[in-house]
Amino acid sequence: MNKKNYLWLALLIFGVFSIASATNFKKIKYSVKMIDTTWFVVDETNNPKPIEANKNDNIEWTAEGSDAIFQFPVAMSELFTNEDGSSVGDSFIIKIKSGKKLKLKVKNDATPGTYVYSVFVQSAGTFAEGSSPPVMIIK
Repeated sequence: MNKKNYLWLALLIFGVFSIASATNFKKIKYSVKMIDTTWFVVDETNNPKPIEANKNDNIEWTAEGSDAIFQFPVAMSELFTNEDGSSVGDSFIIKIKSGKKLKLKVKNDATPGTYVYSVFVQSAGTFAEGSSPPVMIIK
């Protein structure tokens, strides 16, 4: 094989691995917002269904219309990193300003399970409903 063929072979292999790795994780988008008179945690179609995430998936919540306080049942560092892979710390809570996003990546070594979390909507002084309460399933 000549150098040109090796180059094409290398590019083909790189492309296959790039496509395979890109399809293994996804970005999951949810919002905290008021629908009618009730605050919900909903997906992009305004459904309050559980988040189903795999390891390495990115999850994004947007606070719409109020600051929101997220509370997780375990230290965030056990389940997540920031999207860039940096540490989120050992807190169980994180506050997001209205209009801002909470972006987390499920860790590669996150323990699979069903996690019930809560989102407190500050302006309304109430908790958002989700799949009542919000649920996240890590596979």
